[in-house]
Amino acid sequence: DNNVFYSGRGGVRKLVQLDSCSAMLHRNDVHEKATTTTTTTNDSSVSSTTICETYKLVTEEEGPFPFPDGTFDLVLSSMAFHWINDLPRLLTEIKRVLKPDGCLLFALPGGNTLPELRSSLVLA
Repeated sequence: DNNVFYSGRGGVRKLVQLDSCSAMLHRNDVHEKATTTTTTTNDSSVSSTTICETYKLVTEEEGPFPFPDGTFDLVLSSMAFHWINDLPRLLTEIKRVLKPDGCLLFALPGGNTLPELRSSLVLA
């Protein structure tokens, strides 16, 4: 039998994406529609694929997350923490929505990541 059913990728079966900007959150929707079925209700949408069920939610990163305590096994953030004004509050909120053995994985620019940009801003 050549039929393959995926129950996730890397153990991830459901993915929740949050952003305060609807345009950024849905920037890849045109490409995803070729392989995805999307249902939209209010400010959130649910996408179903054979790999991973995806939920997209427009919400403020600076406010409380609309999830109960201990909801997630994993929280990922790629190049977003440097935009946050109250990082300790955000980290506390992430800790709240993580399960007790949950994991936070993030990437952000380091101190010497963009020396050319830093120099140009100093000269400006």
